[in-house]
Amino acid sequence: MLPMMKRRQFLTTSALTLALPAWAADSARKPLRFGVITDVHQDIMHDGIARITAFVTAMQEAKVDFIIQLGDFCVPHARNQAFIDAWNRFEGPRYHVLGNHDTDGGYKKEATRAFWGMPSNYYGFDQGGIRFLVLDGNDPGGKSRGYARFIGKEQQEWLRQELKNAVTPVIVCSHQPLESAGGVENQEEIRALLGSAPEQGRRKIIACLSGHMHQDYVRIIHGIPHVQCNSASYVWLEGAKKAEVYPAAVHQAHPHLTRVAPYRDPLWAVVTIDHQTSTMKLQGTKTEWVGEDPWQRGVTETQYPRDIQRPAISDRSVVWNAKM
Repeated sequence: MLPMMKRRQFLTTSALTLALPAWAADSARKPLRFGVITDVHQDIMHDGIARITAFVTAMQEAKVDFIIQLGDFCVPHARNQAFIDAWNRFEGPRYHVLGNHDTDGGYKKEATRAFWGMPSNYYGFDQGGIRFLVLDGNDPGGKSRGYARFIGKEQQEWLRQELKNAVTPVIVCSHQPLESAGGVENQEEIRALLGSAPEQGRRKIIACLSGHMHQDYVRIIHGIPHVQCNSASYVWLEGAKKAEVYPAAVHQAHPHLTRVAPYRDPLWAVVTIDHQTSTMKLQGTKTEWVGEDPWQRGVTETQYPRDIQRPAISDRSVVWNAKM
């Protein structure tokens, strides 16, 4: 079992600071705080329940307003009921994003949504004066092989109308990023939609949050910060030597673990939006590799750049350029 981590050991002290537009400021509104976790991969990890329990416990203690997971959570199999039960112990709103691995084994999106309690493949919700738009990057289409990484025309039209009708700042949440070669295949088309949503000469989009890459970075494109949230659990290693870093019985029960470089403790982030100061702060976590790091296992820095491939959600400070 994963030992319960001490929050003060892993919560970082600095923050990702994004200046909100003046039209969004509301000094009478209390700050909005929410917890973000992604890529737990319950169907690969042996300790997914312990990881999600640690997250939920920390979020309860932090008294956040809601929690959201950004995909690659679990398939809708009965063996994962205890995992979902651990997630559902959070005493507040809980939101989901569909990842590409959440329908592994031939499951349909509808089955996964029902298992999680998710309203639709893509949807919007309001919290604390912010409109959140959850995208589904698993639409059919595109030219890539393997898992679909696409946002189709019907979803694009929904997004266009949501952005047009939004009267508050917007945060976009997706599993696959909208700025990476490994992300949504038609990402330029989607970014064009995001950039065409001004309000009083300013952008509506505060930030885009995503997972999928199991990396740690922020990229600003046309004034919009794209925040890549690191996996809660591991980095998958292509072309590396296999390694058993847990007891033999664990690896026998979970054979894919030999292909990953696991994180000793789970990673997550707490996001705070302060309307009075017009800032958004992201407080992350950090831990250590279990066993050898990816480069000791034989991967190259070209494949896995050290500056973004680390067992952490790093401290950052980024100013959002709200002007068009």
